[in-house]
Amino acid sequence: MKIAVLSDIHSNLEALEACCRLARQQGVERFACLGDFVGYGADPVATLDLVLSLPGLIAVLGNHDESIIVFGKEAVPNPFVRHTREWARRRLRPEHLEYLRSLPYVHAEKDVTYVHASARHPHDWEYLRNVRQAEACLRAARTSLVFIGHGHVPTIFCRGAGGVTTEMDAAEGAPLVLAPGNAYVVNVGSVGQPRDGNSAACFAMHDDNARTVTFHRVAYDHAAAAAKIRAAGFDPFFADRLSRGH
Repeated sequence: MKIAVLSDIHSNLEALEACCRLARQQGVERFACLGDFVGYGADPVATLDLVLSLPGLIAVLGNHDESIIVFGKEAVPNPFVRHTREWARRRLRPEHLEYLRSLPYVHAEKDVTYVHASARHPHDWEYLRNVRQAEACLRAARTSLVFIGHGHVPTIFCRGAGGVTTEMDAAEGAPLVLAPGNAYVVNVGSVGQPRDGNSAACFAMHDDNARTVTFHRVAYDHAAAAAKIRAAGFDPFFADRLSRGH
């Protein structure tokens, strides 16, 4: 079965629609969403409506989602981010908020873990960026494959059969063969706000029959998404960064 794994959509409907189109063209049968459905972008309602329509949906909570629905998480230091959160909260329907409240921090099935930041203390929103953090994540997950988001940059860490963990190239379109005996942490990048210098939306496809993971980049109308952000009165930085990919 082919599963599209998406993260950090951030209310960017144009990017999400483009990724879903390509995923379906690739024969994807299920979707997994790793959180941060909202924040930064101007389409929280349409984004969640589309997410909820995806077949076989697996979903976990992200930090931006948590800040909307969990009491005690209201203190966001950046006032411009806080504004986008409050704006989204006022527009989401009760069923959207209830859905976000229902989401777990971690979901595991078939030797695969799905989590927004790291399986190690998932509610602490750690940015997993090095081998040491990847090893801690794998120890906590106890599965041979962990999909994460949060960092907005596609990344692969592999713990070999000998116990040594290394960072691997996360090349677009080149299937990573998941070798027996190895364990992997895969950051699937960001659908709605890539930060690796590439403006194209990013997601990963897991083929559990072929035992491969493939990164896909999808060009989308980031100018339209940016125009909506400006029209909503958000900080123009959130619009401008879409064209730069960082």
